[in-house]
Amino acid sequence: MRYNTLTILAALLGRSFSTPLKRQITGITSDAAAFAQSSFDYVIVGGGTAGLVLAARLSEDGAVNVGVIEAGETRFDDADVNTPAYLGQALFNPLYDWAYETVPQATLNGRSVSLNLGKMIGGGSALNFMIWQRGCQGDYDNWSQLGIEGGWDWAGLLPYFEKTENVTPGPLDTPYNFTEASGSGDGEGKSGPLPVGYNNFYSTIEGPYAQALMSLGVPQNADPDNGDTTGLFNSAASVDPATGNRTYSGRNYLLPNVGRSNLAVLTGAQATKIQFTQSGGNATATGVQFTANGTNYTVSSRKEVILSAGSLHTPQLLELSGIGDEARLTALGIPVVVANSDVGENLQDHQTLNSGFLLNDPDVPTVDTLFSNASFAATQEELYLTNHTGFFTYTPSALSFHPLQQFWTEDELDTALAQLQTEITQANLSTFINKQFQLQIDGIKQGVVGQMELLFVAGVLGASSTDQENFVDMSNFASRPFSRGSVHINTTDPLAPPLIDTAYLQFSFDKEVLVKGAQVTRNLSQIAPLSSFIASPLNPSANVTTDEDFENFVIENVGTEWHQVGTASLGPFGEGGVVASDLIVYGTSNLRVVDASIMPMQIGAHIQATVYAIAEKAADIIKAAQ
Repeated sequence: MRYNTLTILAALLGRSFSTPLKRQITGITSDAAAFAQSSFDYVIVGGGTAGLVLAARLSEDGAVNVGVIEAGETRFDDADVNTPAYLGQALFNPLYDWAYETVPQATLNGRSVSLNLGKMIGGGSALNFMIWQRGCQGDYDNWSQLGIEGGWDWAGLLPYFEKTENVTPGPLDTPYNFTEASGSGDGEGKSGPLPVGYNNFYSTIEGPYAQALMSLGVPQNADPDNGDTTGLFNSAASVDPATGNRTYSGRNYLLPNVGRSNLAVLTGAQATKIQFTQSGGNATATGVQFTANGTNYTVSSRKEVILSAGSLHTPQLLELSGIGDEARLTALGIPVVVANSDVGENLQDHQTLNSGFLLNDPDVPTVDTLFSNASFAATQEELYLTNHTGFFTYTPSALSFHPLQQFWTEDELDTALAQLQTEITQANLSTFINKQFQLQIDGIKQGVVGQMELLFVAGVLGASSTDQENFVDMSNFASRPFSRGSVHINTTDPLAPPLIDTAYLQFSFDKEVLVKGAQVTRNLSQIAPLSSFIASPLNPSANVTTDEDFENFVIENVGTEWHQVGTASLGPFGEGGVVASDLIVYGTSNLRVVDASIMPMQIGAHIQATVYAIAEKAADIIKAAQ
């Protein structure tokens, strides 16, 4: 499509146009007053992963106007966002990151855990570690076992995974020695908006790591996108092979469509409340209150309000707007619009443990080398700028998912499951959670799903140093945790962070998975040929040897994998559900939720590809309803 110069400038600068009826703003803008005065059919709260997919798809219909409210700013030319090897550099920077903390966790000796959330155009897709994968088929089919209809299963989501992505197969020559190129399977999307690729550069230590892992009986998996994620695979990444840069919803869904005359994205504004009127038995969302630069505004919506604020902000905004537990809202003086005690409950997060190791050779290429070796960095920068290749395009690629039978004896697993069942009985859980747990336990016993993830990083995650020492991280994750937390408000101040209780290690089973993972990574470091690269373990130190030592290490160091889900869940009303299968919030006629909070159960995978697929499916649901 061709645009004249005036149209392009107006789109990019957020120029407003006068009409006889109402002023209409378009493009990316910080003009809150003009945005509030504009006329929108759909108002989307959150310009992150899901929100910008929706904005792009809904604005394909030129007959509707779409407005997006985003608290962060654009970072299109920012190296900390665009350059893959800088992964983690933007964490805790308030220009990029909400940088929340959990409430003190009793199971972690009162320690609070830092939680990073993208605060910019693109949200988490602009801040995450770019790993691109689908969950296994059983992950999504479990959702339908909870009474959720509408194609929220593997078969119903698969077309939307493919619709999102444009996969370029990886090289055949990799340290993993697969017989076919990664990403060459029939089920990969080839024409979606989001380029997805594979590393073109591998450190010399990644092959030895893979050999050590496979020596323990871990199989290779050349096609983890086919519904089976178990085994070792070469992970795809949301990186464009043509540019060597991160791909994300801001760059790849918003920018190509920002010139549309029916799309406006307001930056630097935080939504504070949804406005409702009553129509029959349901509440109708009529607009959104928001604040920008200390001034409060309201923007109206003719058709729908859509929350895409993420698993921590979406339940917060629902409660501030009068949708939530009746007693909690009443205690805060918030008029109850819809009473639903499941709002903010069912919080699930992958639990993470990083084990660091010192290398004995400072010349082994790692992310650290980019900062400590000026000559190496200059060479790699030249490759990056001229060919869009080299270590600056690096993302972690050695992923593996493991049934517990791979590392636990039959007696160990039986004992752990018996203790888990005792703790579940004592916890007096809801029927919804009990159904989830039974599905999880069945999957563990069958030995066909990965309950533990291992990830190898050539370097230290999120760190940079000019020291000449060289490091690697081996991380392990509880992929399908039993811990269930919550997100709630305790104030009517919309700018105050919510109370986030991740309930890490609520069940001892999750802790035992992480303990075993830390022990496995220690074992891997001692297996040739990987052992020839390792000088010593750093964290945990070599003094950590017993089960009790590793358990203490887990309690002191477990953190987040930034994959919070479940706090505005799909499901039947009164049985765990906050939204119906069409994603409309129960008790309302036109308020939807489209983000990771609708996922009723955690998946054994990094979640960004699933969030994109959810948003693509939601866009079709919304269009079909009009």
